[in-house]
Amino acid sequence: MNKNGLIAEVAKRTGASKADIGRAIDATMDVVRETVTKGERVSLVGFGTFERKRRNRRIARNPRKPEIPIVVPARDLPWFVPGKEFKEMIAARRRRTPARSR
Repeated sequence: MNKNGLIAEVAKRTGASKADIGRAIDATMDVVRETVTKGERVSLVGFGTFERKRRNRRIARNPRKPEIPIVVPARDLPWFVPGKEFKEMIAARRRRTPARSR
């Protein structure tokens, strides 16, 4: 599902207009981005937590030239940790879905 699909589904479930829902979703995403950019956490109970994580500097290797080290600089990354209810829903769905044969 993309953003337009999300807007349409929320509009259908709430009875609000797609324009209003679109503005609400845009505002929500802006708030989450700005808050995480400042280094703060955004926790939505049952859904998950958005936060900024620091990834340390590290040495990587090119498989074709393993003798030449590649320095990957430290950087900050956005991070999402799903909430307990969200994880349980996914796990329950996986248990009900029959295994596919290859």
